[in-house]
Amino acid sequence: MKRTDGGGIALLLDLDDCTGCFGCEAACRETHRYPYDEDWMRVERRKPFVVDGELRQYHLVAPVLDKCRACYDADPNPLCVTGCPAGALKIGTLSEMAKEAEGRHCTIFTA
Repeated sequence: MKRTDGGGIALLLDLDDCTGCFGCEAACRETHRYPYDEDWMRVERRKPFVVDGELRQYHLVAPVLDKCRACYDADPNPLCVTGCPAGALKIGTLSEMAKEAEGRHCTIFTA
């Protein structure tokens, strides 16, 4: 399916729930056994900052979505998602993830 029709693959990251534990990164590497000089999934830790008087953590997951597409086609519940202890990752079609993200502090990666 094409991205423009909302059917392309998308990975949703809830920025409020992600703890930056590197579980998704480890799960991806464990599942696919790619070399350590490659990154298919990477967690970027950012410096904490204050919003409305509260300290916030900010972590960003950086997936390589052409790899995610192949993984998702083989298993719609990949280990990076099911193994996330915070439940911060979800994967599906772009239209599904857009609905899931409504009213939440999320980022969506598409391929």
